[in-house]
Amino acid sequence: MNESEPSRRAQQIRWAASVLAFLIGSAAVILLMLPSAWGIAAGLLVGGAAGAGTYGTLYGREIKAQEQATLLTTEQEALREQLKQTETTVRTRQGELPPSTHGQLRMMVVGLDEIIQRWEALRRAPEQQDAVAMTVRRHLPRTLDLFLELPDTAKPEHAEEFKAQVSLMAEAVAKTRDDAVGKDLQALRRNRLLLEEALTDPDERLFRDL
Repeated sequence: MNESEPSRRAQQIRWAASVLAFLIGSAAVILLMLPSAWGIAAGLLVGGAAGAGTYGTLYGREIKAQEQATLLTTEQEALREQLKQTETTVRTRQGELPPSTHGQLRMMVVGLDEIIQRWEALRRAPEQQDAVAMTVRRHLPRTLDLFLELPDTAKPEHAEEFKAQVSLMAEAVAKTRDDAVGKDLQALRRNRLLLEEALTDPDERLFRDL
């Protein structure tokens, strides 16, 4: 199997750095031990250790980066799958939801999908990643479920509170989406507070008088 171009390039960099470390380590010891005849042997030994250590360090970093990329892809796929289920709920049961929330819910699903596509951009703002993941995994589907599980006769009574919660989440998701697209790390951190406010457990925020 042929190695990919990035893999060959990474290997070339590891070997080049290892050779450089070997030469520098060897030369330094030999010069320090001159005129001793043991200087060459000691230099080769130290240079070999330096080269091997450099190669091992770079290879370890490469493996760690590959593992992180695999975890990132796995998390993205899991979030996409959950979001797909939520989108299906919104689409198939929109007749049971307040009409004014239909557009917001669709745009929220689209915005969350775009954020997930740029998941790597949020790695430097892990708190924001957590907030988005909680939106997808729990808060958005739970908010929908709480309202949809109400008897049809009770839905009009609680529609305003549901609309307010959807509006709050939609605003937070839209801001996060814009910042993720723009890779604005400072804005992402500021908007985390808005998203966290929107993510108060729906059991506490919705339908309190049930």
